[in-house]
Amino acid sequence: MRTNKGCDCGYKQENVVGFCGEPFADNGDLLSSLSPLLTSMKLFGLYYQRKNRRKRSIDDPEPERNSDTTKTVLSKPATTWNKLQIHASVVLTLSWLNVFRLVFLITKSDRFGADLLMKIAVFSWFGLSAVLQTAYYYASHSGKLVKVLLTLPVTEDCVLKAHRAAVGLTVFTWTTLIINGIIGVYFYLDTDGRFDYNTAPLFTYIEVPEDKLVISRLVGSLLHLLQIPATVLCPVMTQVLVYVFYHQFRKLKKNFGRAIGKKGQLSTDLSVFRRRHQTLCSAVSKLDGFMMFSNVGGFACHIANTIVLLYSVIFYRDTTETPISTFIYVSVLQANVLGLFFAASAGIVVNHMVSLCNLYYQ
Repeated sequence: MRTNKGCDCGYKQENVVGFCGEPFADNGDLLSSLSPLLTSMKLFGLYYQRKNRRKRSIDDPEPERNSDTTKTVLSKPATTWNKLQIHASVVLTLSWLNVFRLVFLITKSDRFGADLLMKIAVFSWFGLSAVLQTAYYYASHSGKLVKVLLTLPVTEDCVLKAHRAAVGLTVFTWTTLIINGIIGVYFYLDTDGRFDYNTAPLFTYIEVPEDKLVISRLVGSLLHLLQIPATVLCPVMTQVLVYVFYHQFRKLKKNFGRAIGKKGQLSTDLSVFRRRHQTLCSAVSKLDGFMMFSNVGGFACHIANTIVLLYSVIFYRDTTETPISTFIYVSVLQANVLGLFFAASAGIVVNHMVSLCNLYYQ
């Protein structure tokens, strides 16, 4: 029976009743609340759910027996590949092939300057995109992401706020993707060939005939657009997960503070708070495997690109000699600064709340 009176934390089944008199949302509500963002991730191969089937029904009255050994053959769950998983695997493969393609970005004729620095930034950005794609592919393939979203007990207000955040960030994501798509196509088709090296190995090691320039640049723009969704959606999804944990750790801290009397005595059973704290920490540890690669990779790549691009803008005039080149460099720099903010804040917030709650149980 759920109750909302006071801070009655004396229950034994926190995942059924709730926490400190506040009921938990039903299993699956958190996953459903993030459906706008998860649907967008599915489109770009960043999220899928594996489906298990059994070779024989568990309701069969007679188990299968081997005629030679007369030993019972236990049926084991088999994993089926669905369309979303195949789609995600194809996108992941293309993403890494795209990174390998850019190995041919740098040529012997390159000299240290604005163009070489931009090439370094492009290569690291494509590499980051592949790392993020891999991290979330692993999260889907291992089932850790969907398991946490389905089974983590969270309060009802957290589900509501997570849904609002997911909707807002989904709008932000699609706006960013559309704007970057338009800029990306223009970037390749109308820059007088200055940035043709981004279609490597075309133009860098393979000469392109004059009548094929538009086609090759169009292909280059499509390969460029392939990497954008991962660098936007993955950090956004990480931020939503961070917000969920932040919200629940903060509520745990608040309820613990209420349970402590004026004389510093705990009025309820400490084990209740320990169990809740362990539940949240266990969920964080399950997601830490792929979030670590996402945050560390994003932080390292974005801070390196920010330094490189700032150096280029400050010390090389050809980066800002035309309005188009100025816009390109400033836009890429701004995107890296924003990505750095997402990566840094995600790790700082969770670590802060976990360490803060740990102080109460030492």
